[in-house]
This record gives sequence, C-alpha cells and structure tokens, in this order.
Amino acid sequence: MNIPAQLVKNSNAVIRLQEQVIEIHSLGKITVKDRRIVTILNASGDQHAYLVAGYSKMVSIEKIDGTLFDAAGNKIRSLKKSEIKDENYTISGQMIDDNRYKYHNFYHRTYPYTVAYELEYSQSQSLSIPDWTPLRTRGVSVMQSSYTAIMDKDYQLRTREYNISSPAVISNNGSRKILKWSISNHPAIVGEYAAPSIEELAPHITISPSTFRIDDFNGSLSSWEDYGNFYAKLNAGRDQLPEATRQKVKQLIEGLKNDEEKVKTIYHYLQQTTRYVGVQLGIGGLRTFPASYVVENGYGDCKALSNYMVALLKEAGIKAHYVLIGAGDDMREFPADFPSDNFNHIVCAVPLKNDTMWLECTSQTKAAGYMGSFTGNRNALLVTEAGGKLVRTPAYKKDDNQFWSKVTATLETDGSLRASLINHYQALCSDDVHARIHHYSKEELQKYLKKNIDLPDYDLISFDYKEFEGKLPVIMEDLNIIAHNYAQFSGKRLFILPNIGNRWSTKINTDTARLYNIELSEERIENDTVHITIPPGYLVESKPKNVDLKTPFGSYNSTIEYTDDKIIYHRRLELNKGNFKANAYNDLVAFYDNIYKSDNSRIVFKKTE
Repeated sequence: MNIPAQLVKNSNAVIRLQEQVIEIHSLGKITVKDRRIVTILNASGDQHAYLVAGYSKMVSIEKIDGTLFDAAGNKIRSLKKSEIKDENYTISGQMIDDNRYKYHNFYHRTYPYTVAYELEYSQSQSLSIPDWTPLRTRGVSVMQSSYTAIMDKDYQLRTREYNISSPAVISNNGSRKILKWSISNHPAIVGEYAAPSIEELAPHITISPSTFRIDDFNGSLSSWEDYGNFYAKLNAGRDQLPEATRQKVKQLIEGLKNDEEKVKTIYHYLQQTTRYVGVQLGIGGLRTFPASYVVENGYGDCKALSNYMVALLKEAGIKAHYVLIGAGDDMREFPADFPSDNFNHIVCAVPLKNDTMWLECTSQTKAAGYMGSFTGNRNALLVTEAGGKLVRTPAYKKDDNQFWSKVTATLETDGSLRASLINHYQALCSDDVHARIHHYSKEELQKYLKKNIDLPDYDLISFDYKEFEGKLPVIMEDLNIIAHNYAQFSGKRLFILPNIGNRWSTKINTDTARLYNIELSEERIENDTVHITIPPGYLVESKPKNVDLKTPFGSYNSTIEYTDDKIIYHRRLELNKGNFKANAYNDLVAFYDNIYKSDNSRIVFKKTE
C-alpha cells in the first residue's frame, strides 16, 4: 500500500491525497474542486468511503466521478451515474426545503481498499466559503492534503489558522492572487476519554469573507457590527402585525405591573398559539418570514418565530432583539475576534431593568429566561439598530445544576423493598427529564421508567411530575416502586445496598501513555438522603466506611448510620468543570473508581438469636 507505518498506527482510514481548490470569480460566483483518495483499512473506516454533496438553488453540482481500487492498487471499477442517489435533506420539523444532496458509496468490504472521488460545484453566493478541515474525525491519518484559494488581488479573504505549522504560500497569476496551505504525513488523532475536541487538536482553517453577496443582498463580515447591519437590512419591515394581533397584545398585558410579567405572558401566548416548522427556501434559509406569516399559519422556523416574538414585544412597548446563535450541545466555540458565519439558530433577547431575559421561541414548553445546554454559555450576535453586538448567553454553574433525592423505604421480610423516591432536578440536570415528560405519552413515560431506574427488578407503582418555571427551572419527580429481591439473605446474614437509585456508573481504564489534556465539561451537585427501615432482630456485622474525597475534579462524601432498625445514608457528589494536564488522568481514574466502589458497597447484618 506504500503507506508509512506511523500513518497506519491508530488509523481506520488514510487520506492518501486531498486537494481542495476554491476560486472566487466574483461575489456572485465561487467554484470548488475537491479531489480525494482514501484507503480504508478496516470496517471502522467505511464511514470515510463515501461521497456526499449538497446542492440547492444557490449551489450547482458540475461533476462527480469515483473509482474503486483493491489492496494492490488495481482498479476494480468506476462509479456509474445511475448509482448516485439524489435525496432530500430530512430534518425533524422541516416542511419545505429546497436543499438536496447527492450520495454515493461503493459498499466494498474487502480490506484494505481505496476510493477516489472528484467533485466540482459552483455557488452563486459568497457568504459561505468552504473551510479547510483535512482531519474531520479521529482515527484518520493524512499523507497529503492541500487547500488553494484563488481570488482577485484586491479581495481580502479572512482566515484563522489552527494547529498549522506552515503559513500559506502566496503567489500571483496576472491579476489573481493564490493562497495555498498544505500538510503531509499527519498521524491519526486517537480517541481518549474526556479529550479535547477534534477542532482543538487537528489542523484546520476557518475561512470568512470580508465582503459577500447572497441573492440580491450585499454584506460585510469585516466586523460583528457589519454583520448585524446585514441582518437588520435583510429583515427590515418584516415585523408588521395584523390589527387583530395588535389588539390581542393590548388585552394580554392589560393590568400587568412590570415588563417581566408582560414578557412572560406574551411568551406563553406565543408558545400556546404557534409551533416550529422549518421553511428553508433560497435566501429564506437566512431571511425571516414576516410576522404576519406566523399569524396566518400558526407556525414558523426559528427565524420567523423569534422575529414574531420581537414584533409582539414591540407592540407591548418592550424592546427586544433578534439574536443569531450556534445551537447544539456540542457546538464548537468560535473566537470573538474573528467575525464569521458561525450560526445555525435564532433566539430572542429582552433587555430588562436588572437583567436580560432570553427566550427560545421554537419551544412550546421551555421556561422564559432559560437557555439550557442547547444555547446556553456561548457567544451570540445581537442584532440592533447600530449593527451587530457580540454577547454571551447565560452560563449554568455548578451551584445552578443540582440534583437531590430523598428516599424513604421499608424492607420486607422476603427481601423486597417498598420505596418512595422524591427527586429534584434543577437547571441543566432537568433538561433530559423536561424533554421526556413533554415529548413522551404517559404510556411511553411509564415504559421508560420501568426500564431505566437503577434497580435490577422492580415494579413501578406510581409516578408524578411537577414543574416550576424560572431562569433556573425545577422539576420534582415523585416515584413509588417495589424492588423485588433487593436484599439478599445468606443463612443468618442480610446484605443491603443503601444507595437506592443514584449510583455512579462511569468506569475508565488507567492509561500510562495518555496523550491529550483532560477536558471535563460537566459541573453539578448531587445530594442524596436514604432512610431504609429493616425488619427487627438484626445487628450490623459490617458496614462500609464513611468516604470523604476531595480532588481537583470534584468531591465526594458518603456516610452510613444505623439506629433503631433504620439505615440512614447520605451522599454528596460535586463535579467540577475544567481543563487538566494529561498526567492527571490516572488521578481521575482513581476518583471515579472510588465513587463507584462506595456507591456499590453493601451493609451486612446478622440475625440475632
């Protein structure tokens, strides 16, 4: 295969050659040529053996070619045009969308094998210029990759390099300027627990235009202010409400004492009368539909619903802003000093006297003022009359993200356990529970609870939920269960696990050759109290020692008491967010192991004569 050994190590696939050539002919025309040759070493590398190319009214695919080679480099066959699939993008909640994609895969499964693809396409907008990401995922190495950008000498292409050792080679061809970056013989980035993201480790370049054109609109990304001005111009005049809706706003806020009450009331009205449906057509992928469109149809995408919310609040005399944001739990943070189009979602921000209230307008259930993990703790672009302003959405700290439980249980003589569990979820700890109780039917929720409580064999007798809205929303969960064979009998001895329902499950292996630093992104506090009444006539023969752990990664404390036939168990866990050196990894392993052992430790009782 003629692949260096260091590139085969830790690799599922090797990129033999990748050449990307982007030519900016004008603000209204960019052509892209992409050539890629990849050797697939094993089944885990098959995910890198296909071609996918999106297109729309603004993107035209000019050429797709592909060839399959065997382990010796002999050609097996070329792709047939009839094998190229042409599909709609299917996104949950989308109704109308002119984005499509072409897809091809040879589906070869004799390893190793090599695929070569060539793709050419043109686009009639210059807002989105392809970035260079030669290593998109772990377990892939690169023999040779290059990125070439061709443009007029006076055009300012803005770039931000990451993990690039060599600068671009700059040359000229008449009136054209040529920038070329390249890397060679880059080994695979291995997967490690809690390692930094691939973007932090791999070489890549973010590309952003200085000036751009999309549809009939010109804009600039030279500053956040400029980009905000582009959106203000794009959406100008689209906040007009029908007269009936204006009168409805007046009715809603009549008698309310302050702006915060008015915002919450209007937000609840939006949630009750609209739903999310994506409508992505042409520049509609960026431009909002008018507020009147939402009134007429009762639905809209994130842009239309947020624009509608801004219009409703404007009618109430309250200033609100349309906000661009990069949504998603794993959305990569972008630098504040490099303006670029890093956004995929729109929300609404309402500056009030003492704070800003953030509103997720696509949700019919989320509390006013709460962003959660989907849009919280990240940069966002506020669109104002003075242009764009970069702001920060609310961050949820350790003290905000809390889970506590109170368990009251009685152990029967047959070893079964009757237990009442009251669980309190706050802020980020409530996100998953909130999603379940609003998206599952009662039967689906019951089915979930019958499978996912951390007990081996139990019946769910009853369950109930109460929600308390706020900037730090709270969900109270009330469960009643019977756990069969919870305690084990052996002769005169009785074995009981005092931790009911909240045991640590993460176990990781020691690693003396850890490569990357540790990134822990989760921070929360857990507090558990368990009272178990056991049948009379037993004495403690042995019980776990109290545990008190304090580490940079967090802390853990557990205590067990026994008096008057009652076990009283307390547990407190704090998890810290942060970045830690690679050589601290085995300390993290020990911390997790000690929590696991303590959470799964049993008390041994002996029957008295």
